[in-house]
Amino acid sequence: MDASPRAAATLARRCLQGMIRDYWRVKAGNLASEIDLIKDKISVDEYRVLNGIRRLGNIGAHMEKDVNLIVDIDPGEAQKLVKVLELLLKDWYIARHDRNELYQEIFEIDQDKQEQRRSS
Repeated sequence: MDASPRAAATLARRCLQGMIRDYWRVKAGNLASEIDLIKDKISVDEYRVLNGIRRLGNIGAHMEKDVNLIVDIDPGEAQKLVKVLELLLKDWYIARHDRNELYQEIFEIDQDKQEQRRSS
């Protein structure tokens, strides 16, 4: 990240796109369209931050129209992008897994208790 924060931002953008395609099961022509497809399923803040990651990643992924303009990403900014991706991993994947496991356990407990009631 310290060696090339712009590259880190670009990779964060790419990672985000992969996560959106996998978790939300959407695929459009570009990341902006994919974020728009999930807009109604996420909070306003999350929508804004996803677009922020996309735009910051564009700095490294796409050349500016003015070739003399160079916009840099510093290592601290790149680190924050990675931190947001880590939060999204926890929210989208880990929390879903934990929730599904807990729901299954409650379902099994309920089935067991209902069977005990019927057997009495």
